[in-house]
Amino acid sequence: MAGMTPKILCTQCGSALTRNDVLCPSCGVSVEWEGNLTAVDTTPQRKTQKRETRENISVTWSSKLIGKTITVSVLTIFSMVAFIALAIIVYSALIEKRPGPDMVPPQASQSIIPPMQVPAEIQELENRAAAHPDDMTLTLQLANLLHDGHFYEKAIANYKTYLMKNPKNADARVDMGICYKELGNFPEAKNQMKTALQIVPNHLNAHFNLGIVSLSEGDIEESNIWFKKTVALDPASEVGKRAQQLLIQHNSQSTKQQQ
Repeated sequence: MAGMTPKILCTQCGSALTRNDVLCPSCGVSVEWEGNLTAVDTTPQRKTQKRETRENISVTWSSKLIGKTITVSVLTIFSMVAFIALAIIVYSALIEKRPGPDMVPPQASQSIIPPMQVPAEIQELENRAAAHPDDMTLTLQLANLLHDGHFYEKAIANYKTYLMKNPKNADARVDMGICYKELGNFPEAKNQMKTALQIVPNHLNAHFNLGIVSLSEGDIEESNIWFKKTVALDPASEVGKRAQQLLIQHNSQSTKQQQ
């Protein structure tokens, strides 16, 4: 045993050291050998390093906690977004199932345009004319009343009935021609008015209304011919004055177009 190196203990952790040890094999403390063969801890920073290590551990743990908090927050946001999206989908489905205007049953909808009702005066006259079919005065009155009420098809039917027994009535033919014009049947309108002129060549309203029908067809030149004839027949009448106004209007338009 006398040849062996004396047993020396580490002053830091008490582990056995040999003379050749520079660092404690157990705790890693630096060893400085003195004359009495005692190992002196030359690393006073050890405690500080341990404290710093603990602080680093604390920082690391705090970082982990922050990471977990961020993860939880992100998951929470995704959950909220998914919930909102689901709510929108459910709401859209409910809206689609709600009955719209096209899904309302026909019997529940109201009529947009009510049928035109025949005034009581016309209805009464129709009943009287039906009760006295040979009374052409009632038939002509009914035709004129229907004309004034814009019941043009019914008016034409009664004018025809009347004219079958009174074919020489130029006024009735002009009035029936106006009904045809209002229905857009310009050729038949002209036919009835020209027939009226054959009966009464100087018929003022027949001339004027032939100008109106020609104007409706877009034939300004022909309409001016009829308006000039109307003015020539009776320039002082209301119909003549109206024809003169239309001639002036057409002439001013022609002048503007030429310029």
